[in-house]
Amino acid sequence: MTSPHGNLDATRVLDLTREPGFFAGKLLGDLGADVVKIEPPAGDPARRRPPFWGDATDPERAIVWLALNTSKRGITLDLERPRGRDLFLDLAARADVVLETAPIRGLGWQDLRARNRRLVHCAITPFGETGPRAGWRGSDLTVSAASGNLYSTGDPDRAPVRCTLPVSYYHGGIEAAVGIVFGLLARERTGEGQHVDVALQEAMVMPNIGTAAMYAMTGNRGSRAGAFMRQEKSVAREIWPCKDGFVSFALRGGAARIPGLAAMVRWMGEHGMASPKLQAIDWKGYNHNLLTQAEVDELSREFGAFFMTKTMSELYRAACERNLMLAPINTAREITASAQLASRGFFVDVDDAGRGRLRYPGAFARSTATPIGIRRPAPRLGEHTAEVLGELGLGAGELERLRAEGVV
Repeated sequence: MTSPHGNLDATRVLDLTREPGFFAGKLLGDLGADVVKIEPPAGDPARRRPPFWGDATDPERAIVWLALNTSKRGITLDLERPRGRDLFLDLAARADVVLETAPIRGLGWQDLRARNRRLVHCAITPFGETGPRAGWRGSDLTVSAASGNLYSTGDPDRAPVRCTLPVSYYHGGIEAAVGIVFGLLARERTGEGQHVDVALQEAMVMPNIGTAAMYAMTGNRGSRAGAFMRQEKSVAREIWPCKDGFVSFALRGGAARIPGLAAMVRWMGEHGMASPKLQAIDWKGYNHNLLTQAEVDELSREFGAFFMTKTMSELYRAACERNLMLAPINTAREITASAQLASRGFFVDVDDAGRGRLRYPGAFARSTATPIGIRRPAPRLGEHTAEVLGELGLGAGELERLRAEGVV
């Protein structure tokens, strides 16, 4: 029987993060934790950055806020003021996790540990809290560049490019959430909390796949090749235009890919678009590393011409039916229209009073015992301040006084 409670039910998380840590808190909230997002009284800067839902400039409709702060309650608290710090310390003494992206003097790991030895503390920073770059400022762009990810991304005759979205925040957020869960598990055995140190630069090394790890053996740092892949004697296209977009398909060999190459040629032949020379290739002995550039170009002309006669969906459907190692290059348009995601119920509609009915990606995983998914809409500014601080015994009168003083 499925439990109505999440995996992290009854776990209290205090989320002090700015945008680099939003996703980590959301993941914990989706797992059932009571995540309390703490903002300054004026609100997090992300609230004031466009685009805005419905094109109405409104701090309660900033897309990045709405997207990355679901499953959280929200309070306001000025941690620069003594009373605000005292209230936070009282909350931390009762919490299980504190998540932050910028150290606050007097509220670091050692300070909080002195108040609560069971606390799991996680810091998400550009370069980590130890090492030669500890304390350096950094953005998604700088940590992605320092990780080596930008070095190999983009066209060779142009500057490096980063992904449209700040992916280091998402990779780092996943690392943080996993580290926190392991810290909580360890606490069950030892009774002691732990400190989790997440460096965004380090998290972004993983998307480089094996290039960075193999440098000591190969001396190859990787390099920008755009839509192509460098081979021993040539470069071969891997991103191909089709009727309505792009698909990924490699002319590389190997046991995993050769059956797909042969199947693709058979399909092309059914449409009269595979030359006798192409159909006569003995794929069992095919080795892309031995091909000259002229040979690669000859193959590419035939494959490329065929792809241009098909749409992304036609190519992908054939890939599933014929075991072709081909994938569509999906944009948001294709993802939201995906029949597979629709059949899995991946997208969910969340009723958000005052904002409307918002559609979100749903559960990031399935659990047989406990539900995973969005628990509540992103909080309005200070929406749960009275509720959360009331747990500390603050009455309505004192709360109004703190509001008047700018503490909450």
